[in-house]
Amino acid sequence: MRLLVVCDIHEEEEALSRIKKRMESNEFDHLLVCGDLSRNVSFVEEFVSEFPDAFIVPGNWDSKTVGEIIAKSRHYSHEKRFELTDGFNLVGFGYSNITPFHTFGELSEEDIYSRTSKLNIDENTLLIMHCPPKGYFDDALGFHTGSESILRVISEKKPFAAFFGHIHDHKGTAKLGNTHLVKIPPAKNMQGCIVSIENRKLTVEFVVL
Repeated sequence: MRLLVVCDIHEEEEALSRIKKRMESNEFDHLLVCGDLSRNVSFVEEFVSEFPDAFIVPGNWDSKTVGEIIAKSRHYSHEKRFELTDGFNLVGFGYSNITPFHTFGELSEEDIYSRTSKLNIDENTLLIMHCPPKGYFDDALGFHTGSESILRVISEKKPFAAFFGHIHDHKGTAKLGNTHLVKIPPAKNMQGCIVSIENRKLTVEFVVL
């Protein structure tokens, strides 16, 4: 399985164009979008039209109207599960914990845990989120800004891999128990991630789109 994973596009037209070229190469089985797509309705409508099979979750920055549009897309993944090939499945959870910016898609830690703990996540799950788990690629101005609840759910449910963005300054990989953590760099800066899974071995390549 070969995936193109992007996040934090922030209605950047050049990023959309480059993602389109990448996907037209037919080298990827799936496109995963980990939130913060746009506040611009026409941009989102174009994105959904160009990538009707993309697995998408909302970010905190996306507007209410944008959220309503992507929720109608074929593979809208927030609080849903999809079966993939090779025995894997995909589960999504968007939005973020509370930020200082008062954006639309912010949830309390209690709400995040209540909702994510009910999701059908197992050791074969590719979990796509917007917000990082607390303590992993979440440093902002000297503070860990990730979600304690997401950290707790990953630790309890042990998905095969978890993908997230949100904090623009970071990219990288780590392990949380047996779970592969992949922090996606911002697509608005023309960055993305190629993920390959073969015989349950996951490899990650950070790329210029």
